[in-house]
Amino acid sequence: MPIDERPQLSAGKVKRTIFSARALAETAALVITLYGALLRIDVLSARYGPLDGPAWAQALERAAVPAARALRPSSFPWGHIDHPYVGGDPLNYLALARDMRSFYQANVREPVFPAVTRGFLVLLGGRDVAVSFASAAASVLAIYVTYLLGTAAFSPIVGLLAAFWLAIERDVISWSPDGWRDDTFMLVVTLAAWRLVRLRQDPGRAPAIWAGVAAAAATLTRVTALTFVVPALCWIVVEAPRTERGLRVRASVLACAVTLLLVGPYLASCAMEFGDPFYAINYHTRYYRSAEGRPLDESVSAFDYAKDELLRRPVAGIDKAAIGLVVWPFSVKWKGFWEWSPTLQRILPWCSIAGLLLWIWRPDGRLLLVILYSSVVPYAVTWNVGGGGEWRFTQHAYPIYLLAAGFAIVQGCVWLVQALERRIVWDKQLSRRVMMTAGLTAAIALAWVGLQKLPFMVTRESLADGDAVTIPTGGRDSAYFVSGWSSPQIGETVNVRAALGEIATVRLPLPGNKDYWLTLRMDPAETDDLSMQPRVSVFFNGQAVSQIRLGRDPARMGSYRLRIPHDLAGRTFNRLDLVASHTVAAHEAGPRFSWLPAETRVAFRLWYVRLEPVS
Repeated sequence: MPIDERPQLSAGKVKRTIFSARALAETAALVITLYGALLRIDVLSARYGPLDGPAWAQALERAAVPAARALRPSSFPWGHIDHPYVGGDPLNYLALARDMRSFYQANVREPVFPAVTRGFLVLLGGRDVAVSFASAAASVLAIYVTYLLGTAAFSPIVGLLAAFWLAIERDVISWSPDGWRDDTFMLVVTLAAWRLVRLRQDPGRAPAIWAGVAAAAATLTRVTALTFVVPALCWIVVEAPRTERGLRVRASVLACAVTLLLVGPYLASCAMEFGDPFYAINYHTRYYRSAEGRPLDESVSAFDYAKDELLRRPVAGIDKAAIGLVVWPFSVKWKGFWEWSPTLQRILPWCSIAGLLLWIWRPDGRLLLVILYSSVVPYAVTWNVGGGGEWRFTQHAYPIYLLAAGFAIVQGCVWLVQALERRIVWDKQLSRRVMMTAGLTAAIALAWVGLQKLPFMVTRESLADGDAVTIPTGGRDSAYFVSGWSSPQIGETVNVRAALGEIATVRLPLPGNKDYWLTLRMDPAETDDLSMQPRVSVFFNGQAVSQIRLGRDPARMGSYRLRIPHDLAGRTFNRLDLVASHTVAAHEAGPRFSWLPAETRVAFRLWYVRLEPVS
């Protein structure tokens, strides 16, 4: 064989190997997607079946359900719903789909999900279960698109891991057939993220058009998608190397133009019908204002509402937005892995956090970070209002979280192999990255500690405005309960802390030159001899205020109200000492203290502290 042919043959072998690996990954992704479809058909059948037609749906149910039940944990809690789609959005989607005259007709609901539901109504002979098929189908497709996103941004292995986890996660499966549009939004956000990543990698005409189409699909599912579409396109331009910037500007402008071309008719339709192109967003401020007890005011837009929430009380606004952007969407996920493996449920969140940090060093990772956090901006000021914190509202972030977890695991394995083979070269660039990552991790840790203490300043801000404030145990209460307390016991109805010694201290903010009513909800240790139940002396900033003889009521926790005079209050940090006359062992204190080690000395348990400025 001539020598000059060897490189060509070698290149051919490399191409065949790459093709074979890609085909294997594609096959695996399709198998994972099929498995996810089986699990979703199972819950759809359990809740809304057995299907009474058409024949193709009945055949699908008969074939899929037995296989799915053999391939999932028996503990999955699927129960039948006797009266489905009674009230709520799924019923509205069915009505909208049946009344839909054109795709772009003006409506408070964006058109994509009603249109998909209308398609399934045709396929299912007009049966209500069409709305379940619509949401479940989107959930299935999101599995495969997650693989595409992971493959484009990182590697096929990362994409396969994230797709598999999305396929089996119990909460994702559980929500999928219930007829909400959140599964569709998860699908189109992931699709848009994939096309935006491809646009960043190849800023040509075709990628720009496809990115615009995907962004339009997301926007026509929820108009709030603009909060991530616009920043993502801007980021693609801002982060471009100087030699590529002009090309990326043209590609991003083309993508934006395609998005506006496809979304514009819906916005124009709403403007003509309701006088507001963003009616689908602004309408919902009525619900959130009502949930907060505010009067109806149709002139308040979503932007006005958000601005008021953030600026009316700036400290509370910062606290609320920080939790809504970073903590709440992340913390409510992951529980759906417990039935598969408690270990998986514990380690995946930490892997995801590691992956999100590592993405800072990857161009596609940085773009995904922009998409992730800008996409949850609409929920940052509503997550704790009414039903604004429902799991489904931030479901679209889950594929990105899972991709971060997969990336951390794969990258960790790569580093381990390189370390074993001694292929890691400790040069200046690596040292700089390690130092910067360590510094960033430290900064995030400090920010997290500060976030735990921020409720103290939120309470002070509310009291300064003349509002009453309740300080419950549990959650971020470490800023208040500073010494002498157990860790919070998280109960089904209330959380409590137990006083572990004779002195338990609470730090309180009491601004202004005014008196305050202080209410303590607490119960004593339950000794057999009622006369031996601990008594509590109350000291405020070192001054005796009152002595409380605790009592027991099986129906409710005791309530004790006392007045704090203004000459004792008015500081940023005030010390409330609850001094018990004596303590008893937890095993002698009654069943309400049974969660503590038996020999722990306890005096009482406390539910909350309430502060009310005296008018």
